[in-house]
Amino acid sequence: MMAYRIIKELSSRWQALNVTVEEGIRELTMLCMTEVRVNGVVQYTQIPQPRELTRQLIKAAGLKLPKAIPSKGVVVTTKKKLQKRRIKK
Repeated sequence: MMAYRIIKELSSRWQALNVTVEEGIRELTMLCMTEVRVNGVVQYTQIPQPRELTRQLIKAAGLKLPKAIPSKGVVVTTKKKLQKRRIKK
C-alpha cells in the first residue's frame, strides 16, 4: 500500500515534467555522491550539481539536497557487496 501511495504522489508531482515515475526514478539513480578524503580518511560526502532533469524532479518532489553530508564513519553494505561477502564464507 505504501508503494502505491508513493507512486501516486510522484506521478502527480511529476506530471508537468512529462515523465513517468519509472523514468523519474531511473533518472534519480544517476545522481551519485563523492567521498572527500583527507589523508585517506573520509571527511564528508559531497553531492555534485545534478543534471537539469534531476534537479527538476527533486524540486517537484518538494525536496532539497544538501551540498555535503558529514561523515559518521558508517559503512553501508550494498546488495552486491553483501552477496560477495556471503560467497566468501
